[in-house]
Amino acid sequence: MLGDNRKRLILIDDHILVRQGLERLLNLGDKFVVCEETGDAASGLELVRELRPDGVIVDACLRYGTDGIDLTKKLLEEFPAIVVLILSAHDDPEYIHRAAKAGAMGYVVKSASFETLELALINAFNGKRTFRFETIDTTSVVTLTTN
Repeated sequence: MLGDNRKRLILIDDHILVRQGLERLLNLGDKFVVCEETGDAASGLELVRELRPDGVIVDACLRYGTDGIDLTKKLLEEFPAIVVLILSAHDDPEYIHRAAKAGAMGYVVKSASFETLELALINAFNGKRTFRFETIDTTSVVTLTTN
């Protein structure tokens, strides 16, 4: 669509309900549009190669094959300019540290509000890394808290 300045996203999560819900919420606004979604790392990588989105939201613990944090590393090796945000059920500093080390621009727990996810995406596209815990270099991290 001409004049569409929304950031194009791919969702990679092994729970279809999560993907469908996020897609509907993200597509409602004027900042983001989900161009595709899938449930595993291999097809996610292929979609990124084919569609060249601006960003990817990846579940930290994909069930089939490569996990989301390892996928993040692969995506950024192949597409250094892509924005990757990790979405996870795990509120665990070890996961958060791994995600940051892999190059993710943020880590949002699935118990957070949609507004928290949206803010983390906005920060990511503005070059700011957003993580829930201060487990890594805080000079490059914006810390979010959820209620």
